[in-house]
Amino acid sequence: MVRFVIEKHCKQPDWALMLLATFPFDRTKNYPDIERYAIMGCVLNYLEEFTYRRRNAMQQLCVTHNLHCRENSITIETANGNAVLTISLIADN
Repeated sequence: MVRFVIEKHCKQPDWALMLLATFPFDRTKNYPDIERYAIMGCVLNYLEEFTYRRRNAMQQLCVTHNLHCRENSITIETANGNAVLTISLIADN
């Protein structure tokens, strides 16, 4: 079984709260290990399509920030390389 762990790295911008409030999966629930790659694919699609309001314009997260994907985690970084959030799937034994 795997579960989500979300790490906050620095002072959180307003869009991070919107992202966590509308996160498509329950962070307290355990998921089957077999579905790990499908779940990470869904999370990546959600992050790529996530839009937030900045000043008077709607911004898309994948345009304004860098998304670094690994096998079990996705890190959202600013254009300067500062990590903002890391969404990880960890094995729960």
